[in-house]
Amino acid sequence: MEYIARFFLMVLTSLFVENIIFTRAFGTSRVLYILREPKTLLRRTVLLTGVITVAGAVGYPLRGLVQSKEHAYVLVPMLYIGCIAATYAAAYVLIKKLMPGFFENVKDDLGPAAFNCAALGSLLIPSIQRLDFVGTLGYGLGMGLGFGLAAAIIGFGVKRLELCRVPRAFKGLPILLIYLGLLSLAFYGLVGHQLPT
Repeated sequence: MEYIARFFLMVLTSLFVENIIFTRAFGTSRVLYILREPKTLLRRTVLLTGVITVAGAVGYPLRGLVQSKEHAYVLVPMLYIGCIAATYAAAYVLIKKLMPGFFENVKDDLGPAAFNCAALGSLLIPSIQRLDFVGTLGYGLGMGLGFGLAAAIIGFGVKRLELCRVPRAFKGLPILLIYLGLLSLAFYGLVGHQLPT
């Protein structure tokens, strides 16, 4: 029961309090790209969540071996990049063989969902905080879902901003960046002036 409670606590913490976009700005450029094609948001969120969770599960046992080495600050990111690449390759082959119809829908989204700073950052944070296996899985699941939640919030905000009378100097990206900054400050207020390292 303790493991289940810790798992859901890590999911909720990484989903709301330490949202990957609003508190760390990982994946912001990917969100701006997804906003151009809102139909892909759910698909990319599911793929990103799956890649982060599986790569975290694969990388956790190997992390202990690498962190004891002298140059762990270089080896740990390389380990997780390898885990992401292995997860991507396995997902690509399995989806292509087992679900060819579904593969046609996700083949263009699988690469961008796996290889981005949001995925790598979501794996490095539990490593830096030295979370256990359950915490790592919960953190990865929450980070992937938090990415989708943040993208949806930003998408709603963009639609609302299009209805507002914005001065010409602020139209487009400038007002979007102001909006993101205000949302980030709101999430920063939830954390309480001490962002985790």
